[in-house]
Amino acid sequence: MTGQSALPADRKRELRAAAAAARGKLPADQRNALSSLVCRHAAEKLAGEEVKTLLAYVPFRSELDTRPLIAGAWAEGCTVLLPRVIQATGMMSLHPVHSWEELVPGAFGILEPAADSADRLERLPRPDVIFVPGLAFDRRGGRLGYGRGYYDRLRATLDTEAALQGKDPLWIGLAFGRQVVEEVPMDDHDAYMDLLITEDGVIDCRRERQHGI
Repeated sequence: MTGQSALPADRKRELRAAAAAARGKLPADQRNALSSLVCRHAAEKLAGEEVKTLLAYVPFRSELDTRPLIAGAWAEGCTVLLPRVIQATGMMSLHPVHSWEELVPGAFGILEPAADSADRLERLPRPDVIFVPGLAFDRRGGRLGYGRGYYDRLRATLDTEAALQGKDPLWIGLAFGRQVVEEVPMDDHDAYMDLLITEDGVIDCRRERQHGI
C-alpha cells in the first residue's frame, strides 16, 4: 500500500488488487466450507429479524457462495429478489426468483434473472434485508466494491423510496474473514453497511462506528 498521501482512487485500486488476490487464493473446498458457515450465521440473523423479502446475489468466481442462504430462504417461504444488471443505464432491476432454473448468464457472465422477467423493483415490496458482495470490508461497515457503482446507485434509489415509506432496508455485507481489512478508503458518496457477517459471526458495524472503533 502507498502512504496516507495517496489519492483515494489509487488506494482503492491497490486494495482491490490485493483483496481479489487474497480471496482467489482460498482453495475451493475451504471456500465452500467457509461460505456455508457464513450463510448459517446469516440465516440465524434473519430468523430474529422477521424478514419477508430479501435481496441476495449469485456468486461469481471466488465470491462467497450465497446459494445455501438463498435455498434456505426459499425453504422458509421468504421472497428472494435477485438483481439483473442493465448495462445501458448502469442500474440494476430486481426480480423475484423461485428456483435456480430461472437464472441465465447475464452481464459479465453472472447468473441473473432472464431479461424477459415481468416483475421489477417498482412492483415489489422493498427488501427488508439486502446482502451485498464486495472485495474488502472493514469493521465500521466500509465496503470496497468492484468500482462499477451498481450497488451505490441501487442504494440511492432505495433510500429515496425508504424516505417516502419510512422503512430502511438492512444492508449486510457478506465476506470471508480474510477480506476484512483495517480500513476501507471511503469517498463522501460511499455508504456503510449496517452489519458484516463472516465465518466468525456477525459484526454490528453501526455500533463500531458509534464507538469510534
